[in-house]
Amino acid sequence: MRLYTHTDLDGVMCAVLISCVEEIDEFRFVDPGTVQAGKIPFRKSDIISDLPFDRHAGMWFDHHESSRPKEGAAFEGSWKLAPSAARVVYEYYENPYLEKYAAAVEATDKIDSGQVAREEAEAPSGWFLFSNTLETSAEKAEDDAYKVHVIALIRKNPDISAVLSDARVAERVKNVKAELSKFAQILREHTVMIGKVAYSDLRTRPDLPRGNNYLVYSLFPNAVTSVRLMPEKEDKESVKLSVGHNIYGKMCISHERNASDIAPGAMLKSEFDVGAAMKKIGGGGHRSVGGASVKKEEAEAIAKRIIDAINDFEK
Repeated sequence: MRLYTHTDLDGVMCAVLISCVEEIDEFRFVDPGTVQAGKIPFRKSDIISDLPFDRHAGMWFDHHESSRPKEGAAFEGSWKLAPSAARVVYEYYENPYLEKYAAAVEATDKIDSGQVAREEAEAPSGWFLFSNTLETSAEKAEDDAYKVHVIALIRKNPDISAVLSDARVAERVKNVKAELSKFAQILREHTVMIGKVAYSDLRTRPDLPRGNNYLVYSLFPNAVTSVRLMPEKEDKESVKLSVGHNIYGKMCISHERNASDIAPGAMLKSEFDVGAAMKKIGGGGHRSVGGASVKKEEAEAIAKRIIDAINDFEK
């Protein structure tokens, strides 16, 4: 039985939970675009988590709005509009054995739904620091081997202090902290404001340290949304496009019971539907964050179209 899961903390936590109750023989870590492109020959014995649906697999767990199944669709597993796919898995099995992972799932909820304090983005700690170690500039085979290692580690002891004290994790933590300032400098050099969008073109940086997805909002606080192009690890002919709302903006006044809570001139959170926009170009995500793999030669034009659409919407 193979488990196909996403490459981030949510995907790893899904793997921890599922492997506790299912006999998983192999973990495979892939991006959503790889699944959507139909590049994976799934079998009925396979499980998919935190990734788009594929009818050839036996079970599926997800929480992305863009993956919402059609009314009456039949499949084994669960889809819910939840803060994380790990939460969907946790609630599906209702297994008392999984209760020891409750704190880890709660931390995954917060990180995957963008509830990360500005101080955490600038100086990561705890589960957020650990999440930063999962995708680095290392080769995919090395990253995948590390993920398999930490899945076993968390299954054994889900206490984050124990996880961070592991030698392999500690080495990656050291590298993450060392590369954070480098990542910030690269963002400054390769990011421009276009209207209300912080556009980062990182295609020429194969040496790119992963940093974290929220640092850009600390560096460019006036950005309502960010659009980023990055090299694709698995497919050299494609580019990864990521789009997200500034998580530090205030809730839109139309959704507030008391508009006086928002200071005059405060930046409001965008209501642009990122997941829907990404779905149109073969990707997916949530209303506030999403991504897609796009052809290298079309990447810049697609990014500019998304930026124009966001700025038009914000007007």
